[in-house]
Amino acid sequence: MSSRASALESSKASGDALEAELVQTINALEYVGDRTATWHDARTTALLEPAHSLPFYGVVVVEPETPVEIKGCQIETSNGDSTTRGRFYVKRDAHEQLLEAAGMYLLVVYIPRPGLPQVARAIVPATIVDELLVGRWYEVGGSRSESEVAKLAWSHVINPAGVDASAPVDDRR
Repeated sequence: MSSRASALESSKASGDALEAELVQTINALEYVGDRTATWHDARTTALLEPAHSLPFYGVVVVEPETPVEIKGCQIETSNGDSTTRGRFYVKRDAHEQLLEAAGMYLLVVYIPRPGLPQVARAIVPATIVDELLVGRWYEVGGSRSESEVAKLAWSHVINPAGVDASAPVDDRR
C-alpha cells in the first residue's frame, strides 16, 4: 500500500469488510476462513433465493453447501487522467477450484467511502464468469501467491442502467 493510501482504500481491507457485512446480513451464508479454504469466502447453509437487493444471473436458487466467492470492486477507479468502471480481480487457481465445485460468485459494486455503500450485487455461477474471462487471463510476476489473474469490469456482468450510485442496494424496494 502506498503512503498516500488509507486502510479504506486498501482493496484487501475493503474486501474483508464487504465479506463480513454480507455474511452477517445474508442469512443463508456462512463464513469460510482461509484455514478452511482460500478459494472461497462463504458457503450457503440453506437454500438461497434471489431478492431485490440480491439478483441472480443464470440460476434461480442456490442449493445449501454451495461455495461462494465474494468479490468487490469500486464503482469507478482512476484510469490516468480520467475514471473507468471498477473491475473484479480474479485469481485463476481459485477460480478453477470454484468452477470444479460448481460454486458461485457474489459480486458487489461499492463506493469507496466510510461504510463502503453497496450500489449493486449479483449472484453469478462460476461457469458464467468463466465465459466472461476468456481471453482476459494474464501472468503476474514477483512473489505473488498467484501466477495468472484476470480483471473483469463490473459492467460486463451487471447492467449499469440498474445501478444508482445515490441509492445503496439495501435502501431500494
